[in-house]
Amino acid sequence: MNWNRILNPGLYKVGHFLGDISSLLRRHPLYIRLVALLLCVAFLVVLMQAGSLYLMDYIPHNQSAIQKIYHQKIFWGREVDTANEMAPADAKSAMDSLRNDYFNTDDPLFVWLVEKDDKACTLALKTLKTAQENFEFAGAHQLPIQERLHLAKLVVQAYAPLATALQTDIDTKQSVISLLQLVSMGLILCCLGTVALDARRILVDRLDRLMSMVSKGFVPGRSDTDVNEFARLEHMVYELSARLEGIKAETEWINQTTSERIRRMMRSQDFLFKFIELINNATLTEMTLRKALYSLEKALNANNVALIFTENDSPLFYGRVLFSHHLPATFQDALFDGLVGSDSAVNFLSSNAEGAPIRCLAVAFSSPSGELGVLKIEADEARLFEDAEIQLVEMTAQLLSMVMGSHGREQEGRRVALLEERSAIARELHDSLAQSLSFMKIQIARLQSNFGAEDVPEAAIHEIVDDLREGLNNAYRELRELLATFRVNIDTRGLSFSIQSAIEEFSSRSSLSITLDNRLVNCRFTVNEELHVLHVVREALSNIVRHSGAKNVTIAMAFQPNGMIVVTIDDDGVGYTFMSEEPHHYGQTIMKERASSLGGKIEVLRRRIGGTRVKLVFTPKMEQ
Repeated sequence: MNWNRILNPGLYKVGHFLGDISSLLRRHPLYIRLVALLLCVAFLVVLMQAGSLYLMDYIPHNQSAIQKIYHQKIFWGREVDTANEMAPADAKSAMDSLRNDYFNTDDPLFVWLVEKDDKACTLALKTLKTAQENFEFAGAHQLPIQERLHLAKLVVQAYAPLATALQTDIDTKQSVISLLQLVSMGLILCCLGTVALDARRILVDRLDRLMSMVSKGFVPGRSDTDVNEFARLEHMVYELSARLEGIKAETEWINQTTSERIRRMMRSQDFLFKFIELINNATLTEMTLRKALYSLEKALNANNVALIFTENDSPLFYGRVLFSHHLPATFQDALFDGLVGSDSAVNFLSSNAEGAPIRCLAVAFSSPSGELGVLKIEADEARLFEDAEIQLVEMTAQLLSMVMGSHGREQEGRRVALLEERSAIARELHDSLAQSLSFMKIQIARLQSNFGAEDVPEAAIHEIVDDLREGLNNAYRELRELLATFRVNIDTRGLSFSIQSAIEEFSSRSSLSITLDNRLVNCRFTVNEELHVLHVVREALSNIVRHSGAKNVTIAMAFQPNGMIVVTIDDDGVGYTFMSEEPHHYGQTIMKERASSLGGKIEVLRRRIGGTRVKLVFTPKMEQ
């Protein structure tokens, strides 16, 4: 027999049943507790009833046995007393008749007494049986009548302890059953009290506390159907559920709206970040502005974004127009006048080229050329622009105005710098190359005056020719230096990038190790100042490469507390030796003229630890 097939389903059912019980205990502890208390009450009631039924059966049976015993005792006592008064022969006959009336333990009324586990009853019954056996022995052996009478009296006396033992057993059973019923009644009262207390705690206290947890303004009015606490609770839960559904729907709508607002804000912030990055890292051109318009259209989820520059403040004529999708419609006179006179964005309805109504948002700003600029947003008619979006458009217009103004000023500065640079080129050509050409012109005049003369030695002619050759070489070298200098342009990213480019250039064409220590953080220069500083640094590096024999160069730029800028170029070469007159070399002269143009001064010094220091000191115009 396969016991696994038999036992496993049974074990599975037992485990499933225990699992259900455990789950019920976890989910409904109050219900299980109430059922347990009611089961205890039922058990105690059954126990009390069983005790009562037991006594109802036990006591009458014992009473019948006691009555039978007393009847036997009375019968034997009467016969013994009668036999004492009779003649011996009659007494003997009476004693023989008593031998037929013994206490019969086989009687159904006394069978239980034999099996009863009671020491007193057992001892009394044993004493009775012993007395009956002795009386029977005396009758069977025809002992003297007096001895038989004595034994008969012992039998009569043996009945009394047995009756007493039975009565004592009845009293004991009654006491035990009474005590058991009393204890059961106490336990029943305790269970009922526990049920009542739990019912009060659950149905009164907890319900009241649950009611009080809800706002008074939220609790619905009493209904006619609220006949008890649970009906009121059910009505309140129903009302609460309905209101929660409404709150849930409202919350979902708010979350959806808030999420959309957050997405718009994120798109706006992303646009501002990219727009600022674009205008900082790129030259302001038409392509740059178109990129900005495309980004703004995407950020606002609009149909079209246009940048309009009008001439003579006329709404009917567009000087220049940049747009992301299509050409915008013209403004009405009244609307245009209101837009020009307003410092904030104007929200209005208009129509597109097809005549369909559209929602527009426009803000005016001034361009550096004196034109009036208008940033116009076109969207669907039902579109409502939020405050954050309006602020974004206004900020964009302000940034455009600032950037275009800065771009115009930068262009003007570069034009001024170009004019100054042309003047510097003319001046340096006059001071260097023109002097070399004048020198060669003098030498040619000497050569012409000596040409054909017989008394001029040949050595003098050769000396003049050598001077001409040297003058040509010097003029050619100076021209190359000037061309290399004037080909330098300022990087659009500023002075630091231009100097770094110069460092990379000189490092690549020489064995110099050049280090830059730039501490000019947030220091603003004009374009002219940037050009002069760059030319001074390049001239110093050029002199170091040609004359110093240095291996290491350090360029330091620092801003002093008094507002002055100090630029030093140190090298570890042979050191500077002052020469009052050095023909055909104008590098220091040019650097001094640049320092003078900056309103500062330049010094070329010999360092104590070896090498040369070029020190430029000036005050920027921005600081002045």
